[in-house]
Amino acid sequence: MKANSDRNWMARASLIAGLLLVAAPHRVSAQPEPGKSSSNIDCVERLEVPHYPPLARTARIQATQTAKVLLSDQASIQSIELSIQGKAVNTEEFFKDGAEKSLKNSRFSKTCGGKTITLVFSYELSDNDRFPFAFEPPNHFSIRSGPVYVNPQVSVK
Repeated sequence: MKANSDRNWMARASLIAGLLLVAAPHRVSAQPEPGKSSSNIDCVERLEVPHYPPLARTARIQATQTAKVLLSDQASIQSIELSIQGKAVNTEEFFKDGAEKSLKNSRFSKTCGGKTITLVFSYELSDNDRFPFAFEPPNHFSIRSGPVYVNPQVSVK
């Protein structure tokens, strides 16, 4: 994929995430089910959604990443805790840097100082790249991309 189309995709994904967060506050402000903790998604003012890492796409790695963002008293990021679930070994390294960078570029409400925000990012391979991004309230974001196909007829000499 060309760098320009990657930037366009990121711009569209960020816009969609922002619109969904604005449109869905009534769903996310509801009380959590008994025994479950709140995601605090209403503390997110602007979320930059991570991109699907090119190396992970090439290796056809799919994973689900949970990010727990602890905010300082001034609502800046104090710490980010990332955990990942996937079938491949050492999948953390593929997705860690992109998620941290995106979260650091996100903005959080000043009224949420000291809270922890939980976000879930699912990286999925799909041949249908018509919908490269999906949001499922309260805090689940699906990032879809077509796999990168390597031309088996080309050889290096």
